[in-house]
Amino acid sequence: MQSLVQEMLDLSRAEQLEINFSHETSDVQKLVTQAFNDFKMIHPDFSFTFDDDVKKPVYAQIYRNHLEQVLIILLDNAVKYSTRRKEIHLSLSTDYRYVEVAVQDFGEGISKDNLDRVFNRFYRVDKARSRDKGGNGLGLSIAQRLIEGYHGHISVESVVGQGSIFRFQLPILRDAKLLEKAEAETNDVEKIAKSELPAGSNPQLVMKTNHRWMITNTKSNCKFNQL
Repeated sequence: MQSLVQEMLDLSRAEQLEINFSHETSDVQKLVTQAFNDFKMIHPDFSFTFDDDVKKPVYAQIYRNHLEQVLIILLDNAVKYSTRRKEIHLSLSTDYRYVEVAVQDFGEGISKDNLDRVFNRFYRVDKARSRDKGGNGLGLSIAQRLIEGYHGHISVESVVGQGSIFRFQLPILRDAKLLEKAEAETNDVEKIAKSELPAGSNPQLVMKTNHRWMITNTKSNCKFNQL
């Protein structure tokens, strides 16, 4: 019940983004890389691969914690529903206008009848299995509200028995003043984080796998592979 209440609060907050977070910016490449590294550490029994076509900072107008939450929701779902083939692919790419993140799993997959409903509140493809895995059916709805609240888009394609690919796109930040501000804030955060760490330790994002705490079509490296 506590997790359900918390997710309902998250959903409510996600519907008020323009009021509180309209001027927040984040380095998408950095946060995706952090999420990839952290999930590798948390799930050593899984094989994670990351295709980074960007390899440099790329900024979007989104609050850091919200981007992290979306990444955690998608990666956590990919892990939960990969019961046989424990392999997750993550990719990052850009075109002129958008940065795209894709998360691919090779798990149970979703039928065509269910694809249009996976982002609905409380919707679960298999209620019994989702309940066993600890889901309330709100994670993807929260992710959709967050991404669309920052003028992005999230989608899914899936094949039953082969797995799913979730993609989201965010507009790339082009405003020179906002870019300068974002870069300065990123540097300040890194300096503060390093100064507060014990000697000899490495900074790591604290991950919680209950989703609390990672447009125009762009081409992604994630695709369904021949099984």
